[in-house]
Amino acid sequence: MVKLIWLKTAENDLFQIYNYIYEDSAIKTINEIVELVDKLRYIPYMGRKIPEYNKDNQRELIYKSYRIIYKIQSDKVFIRRIWHSSRQMSTKLSS
Repeated sequence: MVKLIWLKTAENDLFQIYNYIYEDSAIKTINEIVELVDKLRYIPYMGRKIPEYNKDNQRELIYKSYRIIYKIQSDKVFIRRIWHSSRQMSTKLSS
């Protein structure tokens, strides 16, 4: 089992999602994203490679219209961002 580490940027993304969506469905959406991310503890490579970067250790999970961006390093998974698919991917994720 690997350790999940939520970066501040990903936590802020969750907060913005919560504020953007109507309250009842926001709680459901946030809970479902967290439950999906939690599966990475056991299967860190379950997400696909991020097409823009094609690096084996940088991956994404898709949840509805959201891209959950994460990076695998040894026995840790860093949750980096949660992007709405309509947004442009930042080039800063390439490192």
